[in-house]
Amino acid sequence: MRIFIPSYGRAGNVTTLEFMPNAQVIVPQSQLKIYQDHYGDSVIAIPDDQDGNVAKKRNAILNLMHDDELAWLVDDDLIDIIRIKGILSLDAEEVLYRHWELLDSYNGLYGGFAISDDPVKYAEYCPFSLTKPSYGCVMIRKHSNLLYDETLGRHEDADYFLKVLHAGGVVIRDNRYFFKFKCNKSKATNRGGIEGSERDYKPSLDKLCKRWGSVIKIKKGQMMGINSPRNGA
Repeated sequence: MRIFIPSYGRAGNVTTLEFMPNAQVIVPQSQLKIYQDHYGDSVIAIPDDQDGNVAKKRNAILNLMHDDELAWLVDDDLIDIIRIKGILSLDAEEVLYRHWELLDSYNGLYGGFAISDDPVKYAEYCPFSLTKPSYGCVMIRKHSNLLYDETLGRHEDADYFLKVLHAGGVVIRDNRYFFKFKCNKSKATNRGGIEGSERDYKPSLDKLCKRWGSVIKIKKGQMMGINSPRNGA
């Protein structure tokens, strides 16, 4: 099992590595030296022209993966792992490994964790979801027909998840855990330490809605989630 942490401009501040010391931090070649000063051999560089936005970087990570490999992509600003009901008894990498084993046994394409730590929203009698997205900490299997859309400035993760569903891929989300990131409450910075721009928002949302229609939940001009096109939990 491999864990990749996409990062940009956060040398010395990759908090996720504190939880997952065996992970690999993926940075542009031009930032390799400054990251290595902090994290040594944990850092892997990709060409600068394969960086620039979240989708490009995630596709570059897919290029680092073997065909059919199942691996984690985790944002670089993790600050807490919350067991929504009960006490967390495993460390972060053990939590990831157990979920990786489960999804691998089903030849799954996509996995992750709850998108809220609100116990009211916790699916007590459905600890795993088969039709719901995850963000920030996701497990994906390299598939020749599935790539992130590099023309989207935002919502590339939701688009990728819907492509997995459209392809009929197995999805397993573990609702028992919530991975909390600094960016959960901040709209100023995109996930993965890649600076975003508010001007990217509307064109990306328009394109997403044109592609997926009523599957995309919209409220007051903002995306509020996904109506799964697949029946089930």
